[in-house]
Amino acid sequence: MAEESKIPRLDRPLRADEVVLQVLETTKDWVRVRLWPKVDAVRSILEEYDSVCSLSYAVRHYACGRALYCGVGISDNTSDELVYRDACAISYYHMTRDPAQDECDSSFLAAASLWGVALPVLRMPAMRFSAAEVQINPVAGPDGQRIKGYVLADTLTCTELAYEDGKISLAQLTKRNGDKLLWRKS
Repeated sequence: MAEESKIPRLDRPLRADEVVLQVLETTKDWVRVRLWPKVDAVRSILEEYDSVCSLSYAVRHYACGRALYCGVGISDNTSDELVYRDACAISYYHMTRDPAQDECDSSFLAAASLWGVALPVLRMPAMRFSAAEVQINPVAGPDGQRIKGYVLADTLTCTELAYEDGKISLAQLTKRNGDKLLWRKS
């Protein structure tokens, strides 16, 4: 049987091109966003360790009550038996228009993070930027006279991530026009 202590933590830091941004909340004064690891990037990291360290991995999904869980199993090079770590879906992960896909993807990300994969990104708090830093537009209500909400008009992409002591210490986001926004760990 594979011993969990023989399996290394899979903690290669994610690059900026391996994360995506989700807008969590927008008001007239500020927007709150967070970064998520790309699912394909996490799979690639697991495959990197598979080829470099002779670790193999498997993924399983199952329902427990109304919650979807994912297990990421890893075996070391001395055994074919997998050791699984399981996690449920993350309720505030909304990256697609398909709730079932979001549950599947977020439970996979959560389970992989239990092995150390993309953990600093998942632990990173949401970032908040003021209306002076980003363009926020009002959304008219059905009558065209009242404001029913606000949307982030800028398109933001992550262009740099810096790590310190295994945690993200800096994230640079770039607007479509090239302007930069910096978030620093406080």
